[in-house]
Amino acid sequence: MQFKVGFKTDIGRKRTQNQDSGIAIPELGLFIVSDGMGGHRGGEIASATAVESISAYVKKAHPNQDSTKVIAEAIRMANTAIFERATQEPSLQGMGTTTTALLLKDKNLALGHVGDSRCYFFRLGAIWQATRDHSLVQEKLRAGLITRADVKTDRMKNVITRSVGFEKQVDVEIYQMEIQPGDCFLLCSDGLSGLVEDLEILKIVQKYLFEENNINKAVDELIAAANANGGDDNVTSLLVQVM
Repeated sequence: MQFKVGFKTDIGRKRTQNQDSGIAIPELGLFIVSDGMGGHRGGEIASATAVESISAYVKKAHPNQDSTKVIAEAIRMANTAIFERATQEPSLQGMGTTTTALLLKDKNLALGHVGDSRCYFFRLGAIWQATRDHSLVQEKLRAGLITRADVKTDRMKNVITRSVGFEKQVDVEIYQMEIQPGDCFLLCSDGLSGLVEDLEILKIVQKYLFEENNINKAVDELIAAANANGGDDNVTSLLVQVM
C-alpha cells in the first residue's frame, strides 16, 4: 500500500514544553500520535516512550500476524515500559500518555486507542470521529448528565479516564475497517480537537487536501487554526491518505 502523509507537532501558544509525540512509518503502514501527561518531564517521556515502543514492536511482528492483535499488544508493551520506568524514577511517577495508533495493511485498518487523542475518517465532503474519547466528559455525556453543547466548557473536560503507562495494565480499545484508495485519516491530540470544531477540520482538509492536493498545507492550516483559537495546548496533526 502507498500513502500520502503530512505530519506536524507544535508547542502551541501557552505551554513551555511539547509533551506530544508522533511518528509516520509509511513502509510499515504505521502512524501514531501520543499526548503525554505528568509533571517534570514525565509527559514528554511517556509519549516518546509509547511511540518508540509501539514502533519497535510492530517492526518485529510477523507479517502474517493479525493486525488488530499486533497493535493491541504493541500498546500494552508500551504501557509496561512506561509504568516500569515510572516505578524506577520517583520524579516520573504518575506519568502516562494517550495513544492513537493506526496500522494499515492489505486494504484493512487496525486502530488501537487509549485516551482522548482522536482519529477522524474522511471521504470527500464528509468527516467521522472514528474513536471514542476515554474522558470524564464523554462518560457524563453518555450518561445524559450534560449535553453535547456543554462538553467544551465543562470544567472536567481535560480529565481522561484511561491512559498508557499510568497503571500496570491498560485496556486498549480496538477498531477495524476495510479501506479504499482516497480514504483519509487524521490522528490528532486534543490540542486540535478541543479548539477546532469538526466541521472546521473538515473544511480545511476538504480545501487543502481534496481540492488542492496539498497534504502538508492541510496540516499547517489545522495547526494554525488551533493556535488562532487560543493555542491552549500542544497541537499535533498527522494526516494519512491511502493512495
